[in-house]
Amino acid sequence: MIPELIKFGPFVLRSYGLMMAVGFGIGAWWLVRRGRAKGLPVTRLLDMAIAMVLTGLAGARLLYVATHWQEFSGQLWRIVWPIQSGGVVGMHGMVFYGGLIAAVPTAVMLMKRWKLEPLKVLDAAAPPLALGTAAGRTGCFLNGCCYGIPTDGPFGVVFPVETMAGATFTGIPIHPVQLYMVFNNLLIVAILLLIERRWAKFDGIVIGAYFVLVGLMRGYEDLLRYYDGGMGLFNNMLNWAFVVVGVLLIVLSRSRRADSLD
Repeated sequence: MIPELIKFGPFVLRSYGLMMAVGFGIGAWWLVRRGRAKGLPVTRLLDMAIAMVLTGLAGARLLYVATHWQEFSGQLWRIVWPIQSGGVVGMHGMVFYGGLIAAVPTAVMLMKRWKLEPLKVLDAAAPPLALGTAAGRTGCFLNGCCYGIPTDGPFGVVFPVETMAGATFTGIPIHPVQLYMVFNNLLIVAILLLIERRWAKFDGIVIGAYFVLVGLMRGYEDLLRYYDGGMGLFNNMLNWAFVVVGVLLIVLSRSRRADSLD
């Protein structure tokens, strides 16, 4: 694990931040390629990608703050203040679902404003979103955050004590849940491309399948992930909510297409 790649005074290039940037970059690049193939305007897709990144970061941060309020009680300035204790520049604490909940509605509103079909755009964005998430979760592993519970299995990893995982479970092998997340998101990419090629006869099925797969796979991952307080239960509720939203999206989109053909 390499949490810090380069350190220059108070400025630190962290592997987590770098891999998040890589995830955003490859996600945007692939979205543009997929959008061009579907006849969507490239400039609008780039604008949407930037808006999703900004609102996604804000949503991920706000959900973390909301679920870890005790960390900020009496120090609200720390919610947005980029300098941590010790003078290191950076910001700790984000929740993936918060970013997704903020970014997807942002994309829908922009598509409606630009008179594009939101479901077609979101179908194009779903595989790149999963691929970008896989890159980001690689950063989680290198950083030693979003870690798992102890295990005696063959995949157990002992994290350095200077990481969050190592500080919580010093010298104890734990599940490398971050790598499970990387694998699962790459699997989601493969499944979505297969669905798109063979079964996606109407707009909405790919993004709907993405929500279902994310909810199910996050449910499995959360069984092996370490959470403090009631975060495990909260995340489990969100997992099932995403499954339900995905199923409803597929059903309603299919019904809408059937009505348009009548």
